[in-house]
Amino acid sequence: MSQPVQHDVELPGCTPEPLMSYLKALGILRLVSEQKDAAARGWWKNDTFWLRSFLDRNALMKFFLEEYQPTPIVAPWAGGSGFFPKDNTHAVNALGNSNSQRCEAYAEVIAHVRQIIKDEEIGDKPKDEDKTRLICRYRRELPDEVIAWMDAAMVLRQDGQRFAPLLGTGGNDGRLDFTQNFMQRIVLLGLHKENEQPSDESRKWLVQALFALPAQLASASVGQFAPGRAGGPNATQGMEGNAVDNPWDFILMLEGTLILAGAAVRRFNVADTPRATFPFTVRTVAAGFNSLASTDESDSRGELWLPLWNKPTSNAELCQLFGEGRAEVCGQVVQNSVDFARAVAGLGVDRGITRFQRVGFLKRRVKACLAASLGWFDVAERASVDLLREADFWLDRFRRAAQDKNTPPRFAAAIRAIDSAIFDFCKYGGNSFFQRILVALGRAERELALTSGKIGQGNSNLPPLGGLSTKWIEAARDSSSEFSLALALAAVQDPEMKIGPLRANLEPVDWEKRRPAWAEKGRCVVWNAADLATNLANVLQRRLMDGRRVGCEYLPLSSPFTASLDTVAAFLAGEMDDQRIEELIWGLLLVSNVPKSRDTDGNESTTPLPREYALLKLLFLPAPLIAEQTGDRVRWRLARPLDDGSMEVGIGIRPEPRILPLLRAGRVGDACRIAVQRLRVSGLVPMPGALPSGIPRDYTWAHAVANPRFAQRLAAALLIPISSKSVNYLIYLVCRPDESAVAETLTLSTQGESE
Repeated sequence: MSQPVQHDVELPGCTPEPLMSYLKALGILRLVSEQKDAAARGWWKNDTFWLRSFLDRNALMKFFLEEYQPTPIVAPWAGGSGFFPKDNTHAVNALGNSNSQRCEAYAEVIAHVRQIIKDEEIGDKPKDEDKTRLICRYRRELPDEVIAWMDAAMVLRQDGQRFAPLLGTGGNDGRLDFTQNFMQRIVLLGLHKENEQPSDESRKWLVQALFALPAQLASASVGQFAPGRAGGPNATQGMEGNAVDNPWDFILMLEGTLILAGAAVRRFNVADTPRATFPFTVRTVAAGFNSLASTDESDSRGELWLPLWNKPTSNAELCQLFGEGRAEVCGQVVQNSVDFARAVAGLGVDRGITRFQRVGFLKRRVKACLAASLGWFDVAERASVDLLREADFWLDRFRRAAQDKNTPPRFAAAIRAIDSAIFDFCKYGGNSFFQRILVALGRAERELALTSGKIGQGNSNLPPLGGLSTKWIEAARDSSSEFSLALALAAVQDPEMKIGPLRANLEPVDWEKRRPAWAEKGRCVVWNAADLATNLANVLQRRLMDGRRVGCEYLPLSSPFTASLDTVAAFLAGEMDDQRIEELIWGLLLVSNVPKSRDTDGNESTTPLPREYALLKLLFLPAPLIAEQTGDRVRWRLARPLDDGSMEVGIGIRPEPRILPLLRAGRVGDACRIAVQRLRVSGLVPMPGALPSGIPRDYTWAHAVANPRFAQRLAAALLIPISSKSVNYLIYLVCRPDESAVAETLTLSTQGESE
């Protein structure tokens, strides 16, 4: 027996948006598969639904016009459904009295429902316990088709019903009952009449529904499914628009909703009451769509992520896809749109899906909602998305605290910024978008530091965020000078661990504990609302003071990361984005377990450096100077830690405490003159050399003049870590070759090795 010829039929009337058109595609595939061709397949191509079956265009039209049997969709638990005395019963009566074979199942269901209502002696629309009792009985006695509809509309739990955002509150949206309108459209098309020939109007509407050819729409309520047809102010030209609809659109759309059945599930490893879940349905978060605000989150019924697939898929496969359409993050069912975006980016959903259409059910007026399109989300793997697990526990606690009504609005704004950054990274990928996550976390940490973690009702204490792995650095790294500078500064530390890292100067953290915790007194904190240069200079001064106080052998200015001299020159010239540097510093502070030391080679400057910086920086190095001679060439570098924990022996240059106050007062020349003297005492010979009489020419440095802004940035730049190669370059910029100095450091190095 030969197989029937398969036809690929394009259905331009079925597009991913609005929601009605998407659901209509599901309904067509389901009905053709169940009532005509079990081998039918459907898929999306160029934002249009395609149907593969033995039905060509004309046969598909004939099937719906002459053979299609409507699914008995009813909602006899709500007022307005057509089953109670005060309801409009016209459509229910017409279908209940129908002798058409196409509506035979419908007539039987209506008769059964009426008998149940009579048995239960419910005269008006049921409420509370009566409603629950009715629903339970419906589930026991009505056919499977009705149960499938009930599963799509609600989940019955021990404490009552939970409704799917897709179908409002159990099959109605405000005063609009979907099942009542479904039956009215069936009656309007005459499908309930025996041997009724389809009208020309019905044929035109079906052509428009399937193939998007022009047709005059009827005046009817469409509800939330097609916002452009819902009517109301500004809905069309003029001040007010009427609600219009194609009856076939509404019928096929509601038929498609049966695929999206809900279920009651338990959270993994949590012994609580089962909660309702619906396929690809999550709580709305104001992220990924610029027009969403915080009020939209609270007013929204939820959010639906509609999958699009590009391979021919059967109705059974599609039902399985939606039946398992509960994406997971870290073994937990996703709760909101940001979690869903993470699941998609981590390939936590079916791999046959290529794209999601995001739909939010946003309040329009009173209780009515509109299914608003919130954009596309392409399925693509983002390897770095797994790093977010490291912040999940802290982020969950912060989100719960931020939702408290007594929490200051700045915390809610901070969590929205984090959610938006995560969503955008999951959608677009790339280091720059991941960097936005780190920056958003840093902003939240900064807000939290103002109250030492006390937010929400009862001032619940939220610990500082920490413990992020160094993989965050690579995931967020870009080629900008701002990032390299912020990274070098954020990792500033004391190798001897006598004073805290840079983070202790920005917020009151107890750096000696293994896990991040707030310190009772943040005496080391000097960061405030001043500009970046002022804050960096404050940090440098504080670290030098604390280092002297606790007896640090070396300056507590070490960092495993360094900035190039070109970056330093750009900072001194004010050519960098200071705000971005500051934001990156706060974000990068959250990364823990950076290496204690790493001597990077760096690059010599290709940009002219102010000679004042080259001179002064030699007094603010985290380690002694080592001279290494190869042939006739001598290269200087910073001393490195030895295996026993000690440091190589070299020339140590201690800064004068007077230098920073002089710089901050704008007296750059006086600061340089003191630096020259300090270098000479340490064994280096700064330029210019002495007069033939032997008198030093330090006065030439004393004449250096600088504006206050440059002086402040110069003081800040002395905190920036630089590499050994850069140090060597600075020495040759401002010091004269001196064989005695080289010999001295070589001798010190040799003695250190022998000891």
